[in-house]
Amino acid sequence: MRWSDIKFEIAEKLFGAELDEAYEMGIRIGAEYATRTISFRVGIKEASQGLTKTQKIGYDKANAIIQECKPDISKTTGAML
Repeated sequence: MRWSDIKFEIAEKLFGAELDEAYEMGIRIGAEYATRTISFRVGIKEASQGLTKTQKIGYDKANAIIQECKPDISKTTGAML
């Protein structure tokens, strides 16, 4: 058994709940950051300027899908969106 494996086993036994909590927090914060970044960039008016009518329809549909996904992301990860 390698030293890194032994250290992991010790940490898991002593701090298992804390490691699980840190993992969940990382998932939640990552989901919040990614969703807010995507929503912000899609929501910027300059992003949709200069689009053709067809491109604008697709852009609006993509924006609507992003908004529809937020509750699912929040429910799954606990992210505050």
